[in-house]
Amino acid sequence: MKYKIRIAEEQDFSPRVMESLNRIALVDVEPCIADDLPIIFNNYDVFWFRLGFKIDKYLILNSTRLKVIVTPVTGIDHIDELACKEKNIKILCLRGEYDFLKEVRATAEHTFALVFALLRNIPEAILSVKNGRWNRDLFRGRELFGKKVGIVGFGRLGEIAAFYFHAFGCEVKYFDIVTKSSDYAVAASSLNEIASCDIISIHVNYSQDTHHLIDKEFFDLCSPGTIFINTSRGGIVNEKALLSALKSGKLAAAALDVIQDEFNFSSANELVEYSKTNSNLLITPHIGGNTYESFEKTEFFLASKLINMLADLDS
Repeated sequence: MKYKIRIAEEQDFSPRVMESLNRIALVDVEPCIADDLPIIFNNYDVFWFRLGFKIDKYLILNSTRLKVIVTPVTGIDHIDELACKEKNIKILCLRGEYDFLKEVRATAEHTFALVFALLRNIPEAILSVKNGRWNRDLFRGRELFGKKVGIVGFGRLGEIAAFYFHAFGCEVKYFDIVTKSSDYAVAASSLNEIASCDIISIHVNYSQDTHHLIDKEFFDLCSPGTIFINTSRGGIVNEKALLSALKSGKLAAAALDVIQDEFNFSSANELVEYSKTNSNLLITPHIGGNTYESFEKTEFFLASKLINMLADLDS
């Protein structure tokens, strides 16, 4: 077999997808660490991984064999795209695959898991029972019905989230650089208009243009009682401004599935430290798209594209 594929994460990888890849290449499935990547990039044609590594310019430009990087996510800020173009290394990901992604809704669903966890004090209530207490009055919550919801970013996930919020009886606004017609949300005239909503949910792709899009100026416009959700990318939010808004009461609560420096995660991160002693901040470790269904769907989809790509390289 001409091509060699290295898959970095074996856990829950679809056996049927593995079988199809084995027909056209020699496939190795073995965990690796960052220090292994230079060797892998010099000995394999394809590197398939999820979100476990930062693929920087040094790795790309010093690779001698790598032809394709496969990563089953929509945001690829963990890969140096310019270096890949310079080295003619293809990136197979889910960005722009709108028709396919309409059926992959895990991240939008996780948004609601976080919303309800905050509105109904679910983590604290569960912990209280585990600790032997049964006092419902400690955990009086709030309903989602009738809330004003602001969605920042009205691409695929933003639209799905709007549909879900609308189904719960919310009044939904969205802000995006592109105005779309929608049966579930109305367009806001500016990003600042979203700040007046009861619940704010971020669904923006990360880029230089969206870095710290949500900053102190935005949080200063929020009303006490506002709930803030980010299941997009950590770099979209100025974390110091977010922390200040939580401490000052400008935000009632926040839930994050992402932080800015995930690849150098430290439990000493200011937001993580705050969450240890404050129940108004919940953080999950980027699990929005981490479902069995989404993994299998995306692996089939990307494997098919990879097989076609390798066939084109042979022609």
